[in-house]
Amino acid sequence: MKKALISLLTIGGVAVIAFAASQAFFSDTETSKGNVLEAGAIDLKVDYEGYYNKPVDNNPNAGFWTLKDLTSAEKFFDLKDLKPGDYGEGTISLHVYNNDAWGCVNVIPTHNDDFSSTEPELEVDVANTDSLFDGELAQNMKFKIWADVCDGKNPLTNGNFTGAEPGDNIYQAGCDRLLTEGIGPITPTTWAIADSTHPNVFTGVGPLVGSNDYFLGVAWEIPVTVGNIIQTDKYQADISFYVVQSRNNDTFKCSDVSVEPKKNTLRLENEVEVQGGPWTVVVDNKYVDLTYNSSGPTFDYTLVGQGLAPSTEYALIYYADGWPGNNPGALIGKHTTDAGGTLNVALVNKELNMDLPTLPDGNFAIGAKIWLIPSSAYNDATKSVIVWPPDFNTWFFEGNVYIHYDDTEIP
Repeated sequence: MKKALISLLTIGGVAVIAFAASQAFFSDTETSKGNVLEAGAIDLKVDYEGYYNKPVDNNPNAGFWTLKDLTSAEKFFDLKDLKPGDYGEGTISLHVYNNDAWGCVNVIPTHNDDFSSTEPELEVDVANTDSLFDGELAQNMKFKIWADVCDGKNPLTNGNFTGAEPGDNIYQAGCDRLLTEGIGPITPTTWAIADSTHPNVFTGVGPLVGSNDYFLGVAWEIPVTVGNIIQTDKYQADISFYVVQSRNNDTFKCSDVSVEPKKNTLRLENEVEVQGGPWTVVVDNKYVDLTYNSSGPTFDYTLVGQGLAPSTEYALIYYADGWPGNNPGALIGKHTTDAGGTLNVALVNKELNMDLPTLPDGNFAIGAKIWLIPSSAYNDATKSVIVWPPDFNTWFFEGNVYIHYDDTEIP
C-alpha cells in the first residue's frame, strides 16, 4: 500500500511538471542596432586667380591656386614696383563644405610704411620715421570688394550684361553686388558676407549654402594723379575669412567676431618748429615709444622713453588742431619720469569714448596727433595746452606721423 501511494505521488509530480512545461505567453522583441550620434563638419576652402595690369591673354599673372585650405604661402596680392596708373584684380572663390554657414571677411593692416625717402618724394612729403604707419600708399589707392554674381544668361540681366558670368573678374555696376568701396583699410576691418543682421551679399537672403561656389572680386588701383608722395611706400595686410554654422545660430553677427588688433609703435620725438610746414625731427637719443592698439573697446598702450625731464610728471594727450588742441582733444594718461629722465609705463587700458581722430579736429582727414608734454603745460579740464612756446628739448611730439584708433564700442 505504501509503495502504491508513492507511485501515485510520483505520477502526480510528473503531471504537474508536464502541465507547467506546456504553458506559453504572448511576447515580441524589436531591436534597433548600431545607434550613432555623430557631429557634422564645416570646412571652408578657397581658390584664387589674380591679375596685374590685366594681360592680353587673360591668363592670371598675379597669383593662382586651386581649391584648398590656405597656409602662409598663399597671398592674394604680392606685387612690387607699383606706379601711378597700375591696377589689379583678384577673384576669390569660397566653398563651404557640408553645412550652411554665416561668413565674414577680415582685413588686418600690418604696414602702411614709408620705409625710405627719395629726393623727389621729399619735395612733397616728410622724411620717413620709425613708425610702420607713416606712409601714404593706402590712403592714395582705390579699393573695392564685390560679390561677382552677374550672369548674362539670366533673363533678368542678359539684355544689358551679355557675356557676363559669375567669377569673370569684372565688376558690372548694377548687376554685381558691391560689398565695400574706398581707400585701402588702415585699421582692422570686418565685413559681413552673410550674417543675422546683413543680407547675403551673393543672394540677398539667408546664409551661404553648403557645397555652393561663391565668387568675391577684389580690385585695387593707384590713380595716375597720385604723384611722388607714395614713392618707396609699402602697404601690407592680412586677409582672412571666417565661417560658422547657421543652424541653431540665428543671432550670429560678424561684429562679434574678435579681430586681433595690430599693435603699432609710434616714436614721439623732440622737434624744431617750422612755420607753415612739417616740423624738423631732432635726431638724438631723446625719444618716447608709444605702443598702442589700433582698435578695441579701450585704447591700450605702453610707454618707453629716455631723455625726458627728470622726476617730472608728463601728460600723454591727443592734440586736436587748431590751437590750443581741444577740438575735441583728450588727456590719455599721466606718467612720471625717474631721476634719470627715463619712462617705462606698463600696459594701460584707457577708456577714451572716442575714435582718434575725431571731428572737428583739423587733421581729421589725416589722423590724430599724439604728444607727451609736461603736465604743468596742460589743462585737464579744458583739454588745452596752456604753455607756448615749449621747451622743445623736453616736449615730445608725433614726429609728423598721425595715428588712427577705432573705439569698437562706439556705433
